Amino acid sequence: MKVSRRLWRVFASLALLSLSSSCRSSDASESEVTIAAAASMRGSMPDLVRRFETKHPTVRVSVTYGASGDLKKQVEGGAPIDGVVFAARAPVTKLVEDELVDAASVKVIAHNALVLVGPKGKPGLTFSTLDALPEGEKLAIGEPGAVPAGQYAKTALENLGLWDKLKGKVVYGGDVGAVLAYARRGEVAAAIVYSTEARGIEDIVVLDTAKGEWAPRPEVVSGVVRVGKHAALASDFLGFLSGEEGQSTLASYGFAP
Repeated sequence: MKVSRRLWRVFASLALLSLSSSCRSSDASESEVTIAAAASMRGSMPDLVRRFETKHPTVRVSVTYGASGDLKKQVEGGAPIDGVVFAARAPVTKLVEDELVDAASVKVIAHNALVLVGPKGKPGLTFSTLDALPEGEKLAIGEPGAVPAGQYAKTALENLGLWDKLKGKVVYGGDVGAVLAYARRGEVAAAIVYSTEARGIEDIVVLDTAKGEWAPRPEVVSGVVRVGKHAALASDFLGFLSGEEGQSTLASYGFAP
């Protein structure tokens, strides 16, 4: 069957459009970066991602949240993660030692603080008077082995000489959000969380803030995964977090520089 020259032009145009669409799809895939972020970053990270993507319209940032210790295990297990933003230095250091995170890329991008919170109407406690918890009442903290907020809380209580006295009265949460939920539901007399987690939560009260030589200073630490498929993009995004706009945004959510 004879095909007119005009039809050939149509076929050629359609083929070019199809090829162009395929290339765009491939480019979009090449521009996606995956970040593993501590649960305590859930409030601020979407805003940070939005601001970064506005400046880099060809890049898509996908974020997975969880306890830093659990996310570390995912990186160790070969999960497709390009960069990490953890709530403590230790899990990042372990990944560096295992040659999974580039040591030169590691940065402290922000600091946080520990606060003692409780449901409204519960006894007024402070860090130093936690050993006076009423009979039957509990204190909630993160699981120290996986949740940096829990490790910070344990360190604070050890420094105050209270850890051994309280061990039988402690309940553990799988991440800092779960710890806060114990207090919000009124299931514990108090909980130790980050100050950024307590901001704007109306059904709890901040009872005390950890200050002084006994108080650990929580860090937010980032790093680029060496075997990440999009390590260069991860480096760009993590660099944005430590830059002027990223720092300003983090400050607006209560993080210290």
